[in-house]
Amino acid sequence: MNSLLKWHGISRQAVHQGLKRHEQRRRQLLQTLELADSVRENHPSMSCRDIYYASAEKMPRGRDWSEQVLLNHGYRIKKPVRSFTVAGKDICSNLIEGLKITRAHQVWQTDITYIWVGGRWYYLSFIFDVYTRKVIHEHCSQNLSSQSQIECLQGALAKVPTSQRKSLIIHTDRGVQYTAGEYKRFLKRRGLTHSMAHYAWENAYCERFHRTIKHNYLKFYRMNTFKELQQGVAKAVTMYNRYKPHRNLPARMSPEQFVQAQKEGRYADYTVKIWSKLTSTKMLNVN
Repeated sequence: MNSLLKWHGISRQAVHQGLKRHEQRRRQLLQTLELADSVRENHPSMSCRDIYYASAEKMPRGRDWSEQVLLNHGYRIKKPVRSFTVAGKDICSNLIEGLKITRAHQVWQTDITYIWVGGRWYYLSFIFDVYTRKVIHEHCSQNLSSQSQIECLQGALAKVPTSQRKSLIIHTDRGVQYTAGEYKRFLKRRGLTHSMAHYAWENAYCERFHRTIKHNYLKFYRMNTFKELQQGVAKAVTMYNRYKPHRNLPARMSPEQFVQAQKEGRYADYTVKIWSKLTSTKMLNVN
């Protein structure tokens, strides 16, 4: 063995150091995969990069190395197809295009998505705060009525003091539920301003959230009844609000972490600029 090492110009010390480095890399790889598995238990379809940020304090190495390890070991996710809605007739203007948002509860987006549970379709609605990326309220319904959307908005308004929702804009798409007279009257009675998206990308935050909540969480839950659906949606929203890292929030915080940071006086200068086709040619990144 000594002759072989000498012939290759390698010392015994170098061999032992190489073995130690190899063992260290093996431990780091195993630790990274174990952390990823623990994250995926509650976030079954979280991206490799977000897995890193969700466990950054425990990860043995940096972002790029960790992400590449996860991609190489089968943690890559596939993007699902998108869906479309039917527009109503009594529409209003898009009031948020190009808007600079400087605080929570300045703009809420809402929309309806659907899910197949127990042999039938159910409908999910969410109130999404654009500034904090936090889901204010979730609502499960057995129909597509405008009343179900009013109930969703009522639930959100009950969670936020009136003083914190001054000049609040409710931004929806042009679905018939939101163009209905009873929905518009509900907004008017409460002094809320109604804004509407005319194209899918103008409601991008909510559209992107629907994809995340359904394909990263709900599709991995066992739900066979309406009650189980309600429980699953509530769990998914909790996971999303508390633990989901957001690339457009400071330090990749989760929504609730960001809300707490602002209460402590941090990131006071943080703003959100709504994408506008008049000022930008880039696609909006809302993950």
